[in-house]
Amino acid sequence: MVKCKNDCPEKKYQGCCTECPENEKCKKPCDKSPQSCGDAVFEGTDLEVFQDKAAAVIQKITLLLMEKAKIDKAEKEMREQLQAAMDAYDIKSFENEVIKITYIEESTRNTVDSKKLKDQMPEIYEKFTKSSAVKAFVKIELKGEKKKK
Repeated sequence: MVKCKNDCPEKKYQGCCTECPENEKCKKPCDKSPQSCGDAVFEGTDLEVFQDKAAAVIQKITLLLMEKAKIDKAEKEMREQLQAAMDAYDIKSFENEVIKITYIEESTRNTVDSKKLKDQMPEIYEKFTKSSAVKAFVKIELKGEKKKK
C-alpha cells in the first residue's frame, strides 16, 4: 500500500492521491509519481513495497523486452535470408561504410564434456578447475520465450 505523508486536501482518502478512487473528481489531485515525489510511504511486505516502488521500471523493462523479442525475431529471419543469398551467389564477405558481413562456413567445434570428465576423472577435473568471482546482476526473462542457440 502506498500512503502519503501529506493529508488529503478533501479529507476523503488515507492513502496516496494516485490510488484514491475519487482522484478523477478531486479539485486538487496530486500529479506526482509516488516513486519520485518524496512524500510517499510504502507499506506492506518487502515484495509489496518492491512492487510498488519498482512498478514503473518493471513495466518499462517488460515493454522493452517484448519489443526486443520482436526485433530479435526479425533480425534472425533477415540473417537467414542474407545467408541464403550469400550462399547462392558465393559471397564470402561484404562491407560498406556502416557494416561488415562475413559468411562463416559450417564447421565442427571441439569442447570438453566437463560433466563426463568430472564423473570419470574427478581428480583431473579438480586439478584443472578454476574459480572466478561473478558480479551480482539481475536476470530478466520473458515468459514463454525459448532460449536461442
